[in-house]
Amino acid sequence: MTRNLSRFIIIIAAMLIELSAAAQVKDISLSAGVNVPIYKDIEGDAVINVSYGQFFRNGLGYRAGLQWIPSVADVSNAFGTPVAFAYRTKARTLRERVYAGTIGSADVISRDFGYGNEYEDAGNVVAAFLMNLFSDMEFFIGISPGYIAGSSSQEHEATWGTSWQYWKKSWTEKKSAFSFTLDAGMTLNYSIWRFDLKITPAFHYGLTNNYLYHVSYGEKDAGITTTDILPIRWFFTFSGGVAYRF
Repeated sequence: MTRNLSRFIIIIAAMLIELSAAAQVKDISLSAGVNVPIYKDIEGDAVINVSYGQFFRNGLGYRAGLQWIPSVADVSNAFGTPVAFAYRTKARTLRERVYAGTIGSADVISRDFGYGNEYEDAGNVVAAFLMNLFSDMEFFIGISPGYIAGSSSQEHEATWGTSWQYWKKSWTEKKSAFSFTLDAGMTLNYSIWRFDLKITPAFHYGLTNNYLYHVSYGEKDAGITTTDILPIRWFFTFSGGVAYRF
């Protein structure tokens, strides 16, 4: 039994080594950005991610890493381990990138130029050129099991109106410490020698009910007028970072 197990482990290790050697692109990346709950009254916070990616000659691959979010709706320290299947497009030549940037700028000029002020118009043209200079694109879908270390938030109160007539009280309840999200997004890669500059927008949906947002509205004389308990499940992240390919 022990001999068979040893053979199995050796075979698996050899397969992993062979797959790693066959990979066309391997990289280690570090990124930082914002994590925004998709609910209008809740502010976003930072998100920091480090990951390892491996892609084969057909563009298919995977990415795995570690993620830290300092606070979600005032519940602190959410940690995750994102794992995703990914597809990376073929790298474009410098000529193809410059051509795409020129076309993008021309589209902005023909569509929008002259409708805003001259500085805004010029900024839109430059932004369109830069956005189209990416070397390749990466699409991914995966999961992020994780753990939320912080506790439920304290109650916050805000008042407004004449003589502070109206008020709102809110707090976030942490229902579960263990979290699990579905993730999907894309990355634009700008290659410079062995480095990639990355821009990554992504959406995340919480399968576990980790955050409940409690909010009450009222008036000074009438008391509470509305009370809601809303689960926070959808999030949007926008990150930028750098990767080293080897």
